[in-house]
Amino acid sequence: MIGLLKKEYYLMEGQMKSWLIVAVFCFFYSYFMNADSFLFMLIILIGIMSTMTVFSLDKACGWDTYAISLPLTRKEIVEARYLFAFLIDIGVSLACCLLMLLRGLIKGGVNIPESLHSLFQILLVTILMQLLLFPVIYKLGVEKARFVYMAVFICLSLGVLGLSQLDDNGAVLAGIRINAEKIMQYGEAAAVILAAAGLFLSLWLSVHIYEKQEF
Repeated sequence: MIGLLKKEYYLMEGQMKSWLIVAVFCFFYSYFMNADSFLFMLIILIGIMSTMTVFSLDKACGWDTYAISLPLTRKEIVEARYLFAFLIDIGVSLACCLLMLLRGLIKGGVNIPESLHSLFQILLVTILMQLLLFPVIYKLGVEKARFVYMAVFICLSLGVLGLSQLDDNGAVLAGIRINAEKIMQYGEAAAVILAAAGLFLSLWLSVHIYEKQEF
């Protein structure tokens, strides 16, 4: 497992240097705009893009053909891919925390509990998206998975936008708004449970698909 994680790291090492440039840009943007939300978008940006990039690089260098000749099970190969993705998520989240605290020390005005809550929400969304993407990528490939990701992202964005634009006039719309607000109160707990259950389902699907592929 350690060897597989090192392989993932060396594969993404060049990409990580560009992440530093993006992080610097996001830091100064959040500094001058006095908001951490843009900074925290690094989590979902790097989390999703790194997930797709590592598959693309593997395909380009023929990793799968080589991997099946190693004394490793396909399940171990898939598990390492999942673990590395989550380690990146955690690492980027910690980096965002440090940048948030740095902004607070320099400029002040940082609501740490609220910012950490926002960071947790974005991290949770990132993990859920990755759990959806992994089986899709193993089944359809990276290019088609991009369309699936964009479709889900657009639908979620339109749903949130539509909810925010609901007119308070009328009992039906008012009822929808009230029920949506009640759901949101328990949304995070439900999302955590969904992520835990989704991890096992996503991993099982990915392993099942990968074991049936021929290279």
